[in-house]
Amino acid sequence: MKSKLVVLVLSVVLVAGLVLAGCAPEAAAPEAEEEAQAPEEEEEEAAPATPAAEVYEMDFQAWPPGGSYLEQVKMFCARVEEMSAGRINVTLHTGGELCPMTKEFEALESGAIDWAGTCFNFNLGRFGKVAGLFGALPCGPNPTELYAWLEIGGERELINACMQKADTDVMVVGGMLHLAGAESFGWFKEPITSLSDFDGMKYRCMGLYGDVAQKLGASVVNLPGGELYQAFERGVIDGFEYCTPSMDYAAGFQDLDAVMHEPGMQSTNAMCRLMVREDTWNDVPDDLKPIIEAASRMSMIDHSWIHMEDAAAMLKFEAEGVEIAHLPEDVQAAIYELVQVVHEENCAADPFYKEVYDAQQEFLDAYRIVEYKVQPEYRWLYE
Repeated sequence: MKSKLVVLVLSVVLVAGLVLAGCAPEAAAPEAEEEAQAPEEEEEEAAPATPAAEVYEMDFQAWPPGGSYLEQVKMFCARVEEMSAGRINVTLHTGGELCPMTKEFEALESGAIDWAGTCFNFNLGRFGKVAGLFGALPCGPNPTELYAWLEIGGERELINACMQKADTDVMVVGGMLHLAGAESFGWFKEPITSLSDFDGMKYRCMGLYGDVAQKLGASVVNLPGGELYQAFERGVIDGFEYCTPSMDYAAGFQDLDAVMHEPGMQSTNAMCRLMVREDTWNDVPDDLKPIIEAASRMSMIDHSWIHMEDAAAMLKFEAEGVEIAHLPEDVQAAIYELVQVVHEENCAADPFYKEVYDAQQEFLDAYRIVEYKVQPEYRWLYE
């Protein structure tokens, strides 16, 4: 009996052990050595950094020493930098900083400067009188007409032909750095009432209008703009023409004891062209050249700005008591006829002058069909 009890107890213990063993959690299987030590992935090499786009340094002198003309050039500079997303850095030097003012073309040819904003009118001696047709022309196109002639009328091709004839390594790029309307006819000691008032006058004027002034009997005096105020005060000159009303106001001419005359027949527009040495242009990255060209051709946008600057200046002249006289109609007509005489003489003397003049007139005659016959005028409201 005792032995049966022992056997029973042992059996119970054995069964309990098996049950406990079956309920125990399985031991975690050891991780395979190969899986635990998977080969480390090689770090990818960083792609080489894209080199920063090279910044082109555009260093140039524009002839305007200040005033609204220079502000327009500054607009061009800002436009170039913005349109190039900073890839062009423009350093602007005003007239006289790098070379004598109005002598920018000579400095370009000598290599003293690489870029310039200047006007053909300052270089009649270098190109001949034909250059006056590309500049501030007496009784010539207004700014809109001039810009149209440049963009769609063939002036650009004629300018290039002019540069080739001059055998120069300087070229004209794009459009204009500044473009303005007519310059004031001038400032005089007495009002102009007849053509005889010009006879014997010591008269400062420029360009092709200088030839007209001589036919009027005036003694033409060549003086830089910065000397006009004192020259008039001292009696060195009896009359002078300078720039548009806003530029005249900036020069302080309202403080002179003088009569301001309008309209500006002697110079129906004002501008300066973007010029550059050919070797300098060839060094400009190809993708930046169209930006510079386009920016200079957009100056017409700024014409409305300078137009209102001139309007504001006229109001200031009136408010400050400046005598503003209107050139008599018969004097205007006589000046116009003398301008045609000068053109006839120059056409006879220079076949290229005739080619350019005829092309300009043919374009203007067509362009003005709408401007003069369809577009109404309201001058009578302001007379």
